[in-house]
Amino acid sequence: MIEAGGQTKRYSAVIARQPSFRVPRRPPGRRDAVVGAGTVVVATGTLSRGESGPGPARPAIATPPTASAAPSGTSSPPAPPSQGQTPSLALDLDDAYTVTATLRDGIAVTAVHASGKLVIPFDPPLGAEERATLSVSYLGQPPAAAALDFWQHGAGYAATSVAEPFLARTFWPCVDAPDDKAVATVTATVPAGYVVASAGLVTSTALPDGRIRSTWRLPQAISTYLVSLNVANYAVVEDTYTALDGRTMPIRSYLMPENAAANAPRLAAMKNHIAVLASLYGEYPFVDTKYGIVSSEFSGGMEHPTMTSIGENILSNVPRDITILLVHELSHQWWGDKVTMRTWDDIWLNEGFATYSEVLYLEKAQGRNPGATLRTSYDDGLYGGQLAQAVVADPADPFKYTGAVYDKGGWFLHMLRRLVGDDAFFSGLRAYGDAHAWGTATRGELRALFEQRTSLDLKQFWDQWLETQFRPTFRATYRTSADASTVTLTVTQTQGHTVVHPVAGPNDKPFYVFPLVVQLTYLDGTTSDVTVVPTDFTTTVAVPNPTRKFVAGIALDPGSDILKIVESTGPA
Repeated sequence: MIEAGGQTKRYSAVIARQPSFRVPRRPPGRRDAVVGAGTVVVATGTLSRGESGPGPARPAIATPPTASAAPSGTSSPPAPPSQGQTPSLALDLDDAYTVTATLRDGIAVTAVHASGKLVIPFDPPLGAEERATLSVSYLGQPPAAAALDFWQHGAGYAATSVAEPFLARTFWPCVDAPDDKAVATVTATVPAGYVVASAGLVTSTALPDGRIRSTWRLPQAISTYLVSLNVANYAVVEDTYTALDGRTMPIRSYLMPENAAANAPRLAAMKNHIAVLASLYGEYPFVDTKYGIVSSEFSGGMEHPTMTSIGENILSNVPRDITILLVHELSHQWWGDKVTMRTWDDIWLNEGFATYSEVLYLEKAQGRNPGATLRTSYDDGLYGGQLAQAVVADPADPFKYTGAVYDKGGWFLHMLRRLVGDDAFFSGLRAYGDAHAWGTATRGELRALFEQRTSLDLKQFWDQWLETQFRPTFRATYRTSADASTVTLTVTQTQGHTVVHPVAGPNDKPFYVFPLVVQLTYLDGTTSDVTVVPTDFTTTVAVPNPTRKFVAGIALDPGSDILKIVESTGPA
């Protein structure tokens, strides 16, 4: 996800993240009554807007999102009376709604809805291998900040949704947690002239009263915050992506009719975006269905599976270059949708990966140096700046420090790449994607995978870059021996903090440990590189100098591959 905000050097006022993410608040009076009904394994609902006014009829939307996983595998119920049995299922549902009926396999049950939880009893308890179909009917007016928003655009009305991180419960009864993944189906019934867009593939039926019923189904399991619904008088724009194995896949985008034609160049570029990322990470994960973008009220981008939501205010500003935004959201199809972080403290596994995907795209498509890109566009260079917080987030407010989650998370991946090498890095990412496909993962599992594949102990690396605030700072000196046969380098870490180790280990160090490239510049202007691995806060090494030239100066990390601050370099 990227939310639009103010101007930053990174996006040059094109599209920027807010320094502190917040779910956008919806203005009051933008919604009318919402009524719920349906039959699903987890939950359903019917939402409608009956406001009168000029222009075409607003969409009355019946939306039963469904999840076909057994409740016993996706809930957090009270302790069962005996092993393998589930006495109840706890769903998240905002208290703004009133539950009017709850059925288990067509039979009414008495559920308790309080404090944002809907607890559905199983009497008799549900066995480990049993399944049940639950139907929840509910009605009410959504809260001010809710997933589904009704709004007006230049040529009509629309309803679109964004639920990340904690708003799925304001949309439909569900287990509103990222580790709850299931196959979802969304059915919406709308007036003639409106088009429904969601994840996967669609089948539509014209009803006798002139309305259209569309059912979208995605074969792969996704988290509940990724379930989406979009309804408007969309114009549908088609293109085709040719997969790595020669198969073709539709690129189907849903734009407002007033600016669909003007966005044609943006849409035409997307097949190349897919091809570039597929060459890095393996084939586009949903190649059996589609990809596309859909115009949304949300002022930014949101990675709904197979159907990225992009703000209408962005799409209507045609001169704006949104390549990086499109690549960022596309990359989430691999990192976020196919593989999802298990808990919100690991949101960087989504956003740090997507941020580094931007850098990799610029490297592969435009030949840009990734270290230089990170230094100039993904770092404010400040010890206590936007990247100062630990990458591991507060699970209760995962988007509070976006500089750490997004940009520092991207830096972490680049530094890991430089540590293990390109072959191990990219093959490791593909292995990680395969190992956790359609499931969830943690930072510990990512570390274990790379340790197994590289035979490296990565605990210190993980702790210093993910768990620790701030960054290292350096001072360095050099001295050429009298006969110029050696150069003595002294590198001192001067940062005002020590590395955090949440779990103690035998090889833990309070200082940063990594290969630091030092570039020697000789009096004649030629250069050579040596590598220094810190062994303490101050490390002194004497390196051979086969050139027998006197050193005129040094530069630490000339490729900008380490997140750092260099305070000074000079002769000893």
